[in-house]
Amino acid sequence: MLAKHNPFRTEQLLRVRYRLSGTTWEELLRRLAALDYRAAILGPEGSGKTTLLEDLALRLRARGLRPRQLRLRAAELSFPRGLLDRLFAEVRRDDVILFDGADHLGWLAWRRFRGRSRAAGGLVVTSHTAHLLPPLIECSTSVELLEGIVEELLGAEATVLRPHLAELFERHRGNLREVLREAYDLYAGRSDCARIG
Repeated sequence: MLAKHNPFRTEQLLRVRYRLSGTTWEELLRRLAALDYRAAILGPEGSGKTTLLEDLALRLRARGLRPRQLRLRAAELSFPRGLLDRLFAEVRRDDVILFDGADHLGWLAWRRFRGRSRAAGGLVVTSHTAHLLPPLIECSTSVELLEGIVEELLGAEATVLRPHLAELFERHRGNLREVLREAYDLYAGRSDCARIG
């Protein structure tokens, strides 16, 4: 199978957006405003924190705010030289800094970053634990959520993978990013739909 035909290819997965559970976007935005736009999106790896942060950026922009997005991964020790100086030199009160991976900063670097961010109108971070900012929402995953995503990607063919989803979910400890990567390989290696797994 050609990669461009695999329903689990990257560009298809990027179309899958975060699914709020137990709240609405209006409630979430009200809560964020009540926290003075300084809050954390919490959750384990592969639970949708990055996607939720991206979706939040769109809604903040629609409200006349200016989201400023930063990303730091575990393999990176710091931002490229000068990036933060440039950001903080031009930050305004209508800016909301959206920092994906803030918990990868060391304690001292985080304190410095948080202090410098006070010039912005807000700061929303993603983190695995609740120690940086007050929690806005906690992302979690479930087999039911995975089934919904697979159905969105495969349509009627989702029945082929459905019997295997609980086992994949368990094997990857609920990390949907890893489950969907394995689903890509399963789908790419199949000779026919009935032999997946």
